[in-house]
Amino acid sequence: YDDAIYATLRMLELIHDGIDLDKEIDALPQVFSTEEIKVETTEEEKFLLIDKVKELLKNPPADFPKIVNIIDVDGVRINFEKGWGLVRASNTTPVLVTRFESVDEALAKAYEVSVNNLIATAQEAL
Repeated sequence: YDDAIYATLRMLELIHDGIDLDKEIDALPQVFSTEEIKVETTEEEKFLLIDKVKELLKNPPADFPKIVNIIDVDGVRINFEKGWGLVRASNTTPVLVTRFESVDEALAKAYEVSVNNLIATAQEAL
C-alpha cells in the first residue's frame, strides 16, 4: 500500500500485538543500494539510448553478470542473481537515471560498472 495513514495504523497494530519492531527489522536481509546516478545525454538521445540498451541486452557481453530477467516498463530493470540495476530516461531533464542494489556492496558496484559500460557502448552506437 502507498498510504501513510494505513502504514501507521499497521505499525500501531504490530506494537499493540507485542511485536518487537527492532528485532523484526534486524531480521530483514541487508542490501546495498546506490543513490540515483545520472548519466548526461541529450533530450533527443535519452529514449534512443534506452532502446539501444534494450537491444544490447538481447546479446550482452560475455563478461556481463548473469541476467535472471528484464523488465522494460519505464526504462530497463535488469534483475541479476543477487540484485538488480535500473536504467531509465528522466522525464524532466536530459539524463539517464541509474540505480543498483545487491546483497553485497562489491557486487552492487560490479553491476553498476557493467551497466555503465553497456550504456557507453549504446552511446557510441548512436
